[in-house]
Amino acid sequence: MGALRSSEARSGPLRVFERLRRLILDGEYAPNERLIEEQLAERLGVSRTPVRQALTMLESEGLVEIAPNRGAVVCSFGVEEVGDIYDLRAVLEGHAARRAAARIEAGELARMRELAGEMEGLCDREFAGREEEIRLLVALNNEFHGIIITASRNKRLGRLVRRTVEVPLVFKAFFWYGPHERLISNHYHRQLLGALQAGDAERAGIVMREHVYEGRDFVIKALKDDQKSEAR
Repeated sequence: MGALRSSEARSGPLRVFERLRRLILDGEYAPNERLIEEQLAERLGVSRTPVRQALTMLESEGLVEIAPNRGAVVCSFGVEEVGDIYDLRAVLEGHAARRAAARIEAGELARMRELAGEMEGLCDREFAGREEEIRLLVALNNEFHGIIITASRNKRLGRLVRRTVEVPLVFKAFFWYGPHERLISNHYHRQLLGALQAGDAERAGIVMREHVYEGRDFVIKALKDDQKSEAR
């Protein structure tokens, strides 16, 4: 019993929340998928209590819906909601890029260059399946954008981005991306790097907003096409 309590203390609601949040954002659990407490507890090696508390925390972040007689379900997003999310992302990340241009450090730029190169080289690597490739792409892209948020040196901005921009749709969006869309995204990453390295705040903000809106237009079109296919 003592060992169990010790484990629970180390894997309390906050830690379980972070792990579940990452699983949802990485596409392990898809939009509209049920989150069954018993199964989650077994997977994470904890009791149901911290899982239940973590799900409540995820609901407050808008990642999970908890409904009577259905339990917890990963949130899904309609076309209008996606447009709203990307509008917020353009404002927040555009502002972050502007601030980062005057504050980013050499080590951060070096890591961004590494990440950009890794994303560009994914097409030459072999993967066990499409999902493995997309999970790596999502992780690399998240780190790339995360460095810009960090380099803005505004913790409140980082929290806002976390609560309003990170949604379960991200994994599916990258799943829709083909070679052409990936090429465009990689191009924007290189343009961002150039602007940040030059300390050009105005250009960094403009490129980031263009990057976000390019993604928005593609995702909304793909979401509409997906909905049409499901309706047939």
